[in-house]
Amino acid sequence: MNSLAVCLDGSAPAYHLRPGFGSGAKNWHIRLEGGGWCESSSACATRAKTSHGSSKLMSNQILFNGILSNKYSVNPDFYNWNHVYVRYCDGGSFSADVAVPALYFRGLRIFRAVVKHLQTKGLSTAKQALLSGCSAGGLGVVHRCNEFKYLLPNANVKCLSDAGYFVNGQSIRGNFAMYNYYKGVVNLQKLQNTLARACTSAKDPVQCFFPQQAQGYIRQPTFFVNAAYDNWQLENVKEISWRQYSPCMRFASCFHAKTLQAFRQNLLNGLFYAQSRAGWGTFIDSCFSHCQLEVDIKWTRPRIHGKSLAKAVGDWYFGRSQSTHYIDCGFPTCNPTCVKYPLMSTST
Repeated sequence: MNSLAVCLDGSAPAYHLRPGFGSGAKNWHIRLEGGGWCESSSACATRAKTSHGSSKLMSNQILFNGILSNKYSVNPDFYNWNHVYVRYCDGGSFSADVAVPALYFRGLRIFRAVVKHLQTKGLSTAKQALLSGCSAGGLGVVHRCNEFKYLLPNANVKCLSDAGYFVNGQSIRGNFAMYNYYKGVVNLQKLQNTLARACTSAKDPVQCFFPQQAQGYIRQPTFFVNAAYDNWQLENVKEISWRQYSPCMRFASCFHAKTLQAFRQNLLNGLFYAQSRAGWGTFIDSCFSHCQLEVDIKWTRPRIHGKSLAKAVGDWYFGRSQSTHYIDCGFPTCNPTCVKYPLMSTST
């Protein structure tokens, strides 16, 4: 791979590959790992000493479940595809290309190097290709979708963001915690140089890091999967602790019900653009969850209007349904198919 495509600590990037078979051997699914961000030199230096900053500390094996599963019963539309799980070690949603003393922010180069390396393994002749990611990886999908198509001009390319639609909203404390955090990420990693130029030339680069603005520059069909009550965002965007919002899992009249409903509405307002685009899709369930595609039960069980997440994504990708937008009811307790806490991931 490119010698400049390195993790925060300078170690080589990494991915896990499970080869496809049968009729799926020419189809590829690239999945970007999530894991938050780092907004300061000290935070990134600490991160560089973990598996989210150094490939030297990563596990050699992972589980391929949910949308990565090779079981037809779990994953009927993608079970026999080539599946690649790209490890996340740059702290900037696969978007930066700069180095500072002792740290390397090379997520953009990592993405390019991995895709080009996979092209030597058969990706270059892909018929169908799907780029997906969870959380920070889901945000990476938003920013790398166009480039994925550019690198695979002959494939049918679509993009799928799982829990990557981070809202720029006001917290219950009256501040904009996520904006302030992203401001540190953007400034430290100089993302104004790598985000969509049409956006940064006209708008605040920090705003361009958020999906609300970035989605307007995606040219490929894109599908957003998000829980209307994303528990990571409740804790980090709205700054509500689990102890404060957990009663809402059982009682729609909980103390923070209005706050939660306002968060849901803010999310839906931002997704109005995606819902107006031909070929795009959304699946917004009323679960308290964060990242739903990598766990079998969360991929197959939650339903909106009788349709599972797995079926909705498959129908959208293969164009089997004219309806590609699934919006759940607005009360926290209205969907009995949601997977209950603590199976919900809080990892970004």
